[in-house]
Amino acid sequence: MIAIMFSLLIIPLSGALFVFAISNSRKELFRPIAIAFSLITFTQTVYLLFGEYSKTEFTILSNFDWIQSYGLSLHFGLSGMSTLLLVLTSLLVCVSLSSIGKDHAESKGFVGALLSLQFAINGVFISGDLISLFIFFEALLIPMYFLMGIWGGENRRYATIKFILYTVFGSVFIFIGTVYTAVLSYRVNGKLAVDFETLASLILLESQSRTLFLLFTFGFLIKVPIFPLHTWLPDAHVEAPTAGSIMLAGVLLKVGAYGILRVSIPFFTEGFLAYKNLIAVLSVIGIIYGAIVAIAQIDIKKLIAYSSVSHMGFVMLGISAGGFLSLEGAIIQMINHGITAGALFMLVGFIYERRHTRNIGDFGGVKISMPRYAAVFLFTSFASIGLPGLNGFVGEFMILMGSYNTYKVLTSFAAFGVVLAAIYMLWAYQRMFTGPIKYKENETLDDLNSRESASIAPLVLLMLFIGIYPNFIESFVIQEASLLSETIAMFAELK
Repeated sequence: MIAIMFSLLIIPLSGALFVFAISNSRKELFRPIAIAFSLITFTQTVYLLFGEYSKTEFTILSNFDWIQSYGLSLHFGLSGMSTLLLVLTSLLVCVSLSSIGKDHAESKGFVGALLSLQFAINGVFISGDLISLFIFFEALLIPMYFLMGIWGGENRRYATIKFILYTVFGSVFIFIGTVYTAVLSYRVNGKLAVDFETLASLILLESQSRTLFLLFTFGFLIKVPIFPLHTWLPDAHVEAPTAGSIMLAGVLLKVGAYGILRVSIPFFTEGFLAYKNLIAVLSVIGIIYGAIVAIAQIDIKKLIAYSSVSHMGFVMLGISAGGFLSLEGAIIQMINHGITAGALFMLVGFIYERRHTRNIGDFGGVKISMPRYAAVFLFTSFASIGLPGLNGFVGEFMILMGSYNTYKVLTSFAAFGVVLAAIYMLWAYQRMFTGPIKYKENETLDDLNSRESASIAPLVLLMLFIGIYPNFIESFVIQEASLLSETIAMFAELK
């Protein structure tokens, strides 16, 4: 099990280096080789999904001495939540590599950057201490910087700089929090131990817990992102290449929420209790604001970007409520949003390759020339909206039910976000696909080919499977959601 866990780092990184080493004269090999490495990693994550640590709390499985004189070590482990996110990451890398166009598929830099991004994201989800978590947090910015900055849209430089400035600014607070935590640990244990097992045993003053919660959570919330720290996200999505948008929406946004669930709440619970109401208010504002702004968009990619702000607001509302059902729903919604948002960005990429425009007004009647594409887009839109029987319904329903007892008024407003989601998604679908064909360019559009169909099929099947049989994914998060809710309840009683 330990060997497989570390292979999740070694194989993607080896794949990236192997692609970089291939001569440009053999550029037709870049994608097949990258897909082979990504499939190996995906197979290993599926194996972990049925392993002994896939339904448990976070368990440290291995550690390495880093700076012995100060007692600093790097720790790695697994849990149910991290295993699910590892599977999601590996799946999205596979489908991203298979869905990209010829230009990107024959660029070793692009393909290598995707595999490097997978290496860094996997590192985040298996990190068992604050130092390795911070290292991998920062490492994932490097390949994303190149994906956006080199292969992005016309305004890629502006969007890339904004993305880096926001995320690095948040990372500064995480770094300060890590140093402060190490100092407190040194006073108690005589060494700078910041692994999760040591942190769980630290007894902090309420003021210390509040300070550390603010430091870590502010950095994580920028990466979620929560309103009003979200402004980097729409620009990043619009300018990023399709594969970059898939990874950004599918996994990178979840890294911030994962950090709050993994670090902020379990180790600085008193701080969470002090500020959870503020986070809940900002989450609901984000739900409504993101949905309303999405309605006004004329760029389909920007519409989906603002929908991500709204959907991640649901995740943060569930986390803020702090109950078992709401926390369970928040974790499940993280996975579900990764699937549906990744699929939507992939579909936008398919039609952009054909028409080289994302303006909703440039389409109309497309279902006539692309019936399979229109059907898949509608199905995915229903999943994003939260239609019962599809995956999006499961997480949002659990969040709203679990949050109502804690935040009756806020949850009522949040529920209205579901109505707004139906408005912006179905209205966009109506303008793009229904009615007669408006422009001659849309009359001869090719429908989904076999490569594109194979790329989107796993995500579509997961939307249906999770919607019909949510117990499968729920079984992996019950333990962690239960422990988090019990910790919150215990500190609330003491307070």
